[in-house]
Amino acid sequence: MDIELDKKGDTLKIVIDGNIDTDGGHKLGVSLQEAMEIDGVKTVVFDLTTVRTITSSGIGKIMNFFKFIDGKKATMSVKGISDQLYKQFMEIHLDRIFPVSK
Repeated sequence: MDIELDKKGDTLKIVIDGNIDTDGGHKLGVSLQEAMEIDGVKTVVFDLTTVRTITSSGIGKIMNFFKFIDGKKATMSVKGISDQLYKQFMEIHLDRIFPVSK
């Protein structure tokens, strides 16, 4: 799994390439910690286009990151997710917390 942090203006795009499994979850945690240290971010967009599976640990890391972003009065969304992940995110009502779109 690869993770790219791309800041343009006040928007940070986090592109995750590959499945977020146990090993990927650790890497995600490290990358999100790096993202927390980037100044001037008002909007965060996760691009999960190539992610087919995510563990509960991975979802937990995204939720913890959301709490950080929300505390900074910034916004966060998840885009480009597969039908399977979209269904999973809807079942646990993540769409009520931040925008989720295919």
